[in-house]
Amino acid sequence: MKKAIGKRVLGILVIGTGLMLTGTSSAWYADPWYRPYASGAMTYQRQNMMRHHGYGMQDLADMLDGRRVLNRDEAVRIAQELERGFGDELVSKYAPGAVVAGSRTVPWTWRHFGAFKGYAEAARQSSARLAEALEKAPGDQTFPRRRSWGPPLGPGYGRWGRPGGDAVPMAAIQEYTRLNATCHSCHMLFRGGRW
Repeated sequence: MKKAIGKRVLGILVIGTGLMLTGTSSAWYADPWYRPYASGAMTYQRQNMMRHHGYGMQDLADMLDGRRVLNRDEAVRIAQELERGFGDELVSKYAPGAVVAGSRTVPWTWRHFGAFKGYAEAARQSSARLAEALEKAPGDQTFPRRRSWGPPLGPGYGRWGRPGGDAVPMAAIQEYTRLNATCHSCHMLFRGGRW
């Protein structure tokens, strides 16, 4: 009889502990759309947007550094997608209190929201100038082939593309550098570790 009661008590404790842990985790990781301002959904959208921006920036860096052939149409399309994703589109993903577990947005983002908006607008303008610079053909510029400028210059490689690829205008490299610096500055100020 004592063994039967002990098994029942143990079973109730196990079930109770399981329900308690499930309830706690569902309170923390429940459907994000039911949080204030739909902050979980907004954080999810914001992280996806930033991930896509990172992929676009990496693709452009590969083209400008000669790791991929510069396809001018594709590069312009990527720069225009970045332009559409910055500015007001980016700011709209930061409603007050839209921070949940797993977000890397630091709390002072909303205290200094004017500065954050300035960075978003600067990134939009810089990506627009990058798209314009990429649309223009490089013209009669001379392109020095220095080993210190990029990857090793093997057959068909180099900072200015491969045979069949377009030459990279210096204005595009300068605008990409400005855009990259703007992104990194904003991330240094308004992005922290996971909490």
